[in-house]
Amino acid sequence: MDRDDMLRVSAPLIAAGAVWVAGRALRSGYSAATGAPPPKPDDLDVPVLRVVLFAMATAAVTAVINVSIQRSVAKAAHRRQAALT
Repeated sequence: MDRDDMLRVSAPLIAAGAVWVAGRALRSGYSAATGAPPPKPDDLDVPVLRVVLFAMATAAVTAVINVSIQRSVAKAAHRRQAALT
């Protein structure tokens, strides 16, 4: 297994860790900003709009992290291939 393969295999693990950290930061930020815990989908006391907005923010941050890491890995692999040729 060469270095490019190692990068491609490790990218999802790195992304999962980064998403976990970002989720913790989002929940902490929400709590700090509102003084309330982040909304949960099954909590009927929280307005649906608040739940949907928090879910959208979480999904957007997750998507940005995943795309950023995948593109970084692809660029690193491309640079490595270009250096070998």
